[in-house]
Amino acid sequence: MKDYLTMEDVKLDNKRVLVRVDFNSPMDPSGNILDDKRIKSHLDTLRALEDCRVVLMAHQSRAGKKDYTTMEAHARSATRLLRRDVAYIDDIFGSHAREAIRSLMPGEVLLLENTRFYAEENMNRTPADHAKSHMVKRLAPLFDLFINDAFAVSHRSHCSVVGFTEVLPSIAGLLMDKEITALDKGLKGDEHPTIYSLGGTKADDSIKVIENVLRRGGADKILTSGVVATVFLMAAGINVGEANRKFVEDQEYLEQIPVASKLLAEYPDKIAMPVDVALNKNGERIDVAVSALSNDLPIADIGLETIVDYSKELKDARVTVMNGPAGIFEQEKFKLGTSELLKASAESDYSIAGGGHSVAAIEQLGLESKFSHVSMGGGASITYLSGEPLPGIEALKKYALKVRKA
Repeated sequence: MKDYLTMEDVKLDNKRVLVRVDFNSPMDPSGNILDDKRIKSHLDTLRALEDCRVVLMAHQSRAGKKDYTTMEAHARSATRLLRRDVAYIDDIFGSHAREAIRSLMPGEVLLLENTRFYAEENMNRTPADHAKSHMVKRLAPLFDLFINDAFAVSHRSHCSVVGFTEVLPSIAGLLMDKEITALDKGLKGDEHPTIYSLGGTKADDSIKVIENVLRRGGADKILTSGVVATVFLMAAGINVGEANRKFVEDQEYLEQIPVASKLLAEYPDKIAMPVDVALNKNGERIDVAVSALSNDLPIADIGLETIVDYSKELKDARVTVMNGPAGIFEQEKFKLGTSELLKASAESDYSIAGGGHSVAAIEQLGLESKFSHVSMGGGASITYLSGEPLPGIEALKKYALKVRKA
């Protein structure tokens, strides 16, 4: 039994439903949505609510950013994708919004204004404190049910994510449930081998994931690449050259080296490091053994031998979890490692990928349909894999526990 309630656990017909979605999308300077995949990811949930009166809450960007704007374009995009009118209102919980909510008919959908236009939304408060906010007090009485379908923002204890769970029956939407179920498959490591491939520049986040999955026995092997590998190579006493050492220092990851060193000592057979790398010499690719690293050239990809070794591990795995590129995949000469590892991962029995750069590379390679699950979660998926509680999910669990005890 899941420790939160899902859409299968409640009767939905004709309910007045408030749904927190994640419609946050890249936009051009004219306010057009450049990529609608986050809106698309909620379609199954919205279709399952076709007999309900549905109100959507979402945000776009954050204060100070150029794409911090209204939800009008998102409503147009959702209307086109859902093939049903999604009305937009430039109000969150004022009399204008409340009147529009009251007048909804079954089957109608309304998108409220950017939740982050309301200052209290972004305050990092407890669910109980958020439940006392004007937003929750004004809106909650108008609904029968709250659905959190926004896994990607559930690592934030924001008002629209956790406030309503204190005062309304609260469940996970289909996307939320899908994200949790898929990531749990990677975390539990019940199928062997479960292989993690962790790259990219966010070495601190990846090291938290490595600590968590190895401690709980969730991974048979971790394949490191990108800056994550550079940190582990330094922890193993390898001279990575001044350019790479300086990059690690500039990213403030020197303090991660003792952590990586301790992990290598505790799990010597579980953490794999590159045996060769590709250096960037004036835009040209030069593959060298790790033992012969040059002092003045930056690492831009894993080397050919490492690509072959890692690819075999991934292809033979029952479950693979990919997060972060193996190199600078945006540059033609240095995309090989990322491309080959993603292709290999897609051949495993069950493949999971997350992180903005990995998702972008998967799209570029046309591999979306080959992966078992591509997480829309970004920072939330890394937080989840690192074992840290996500306030949005914890709030749903708390409600479920209350119901089951009653």
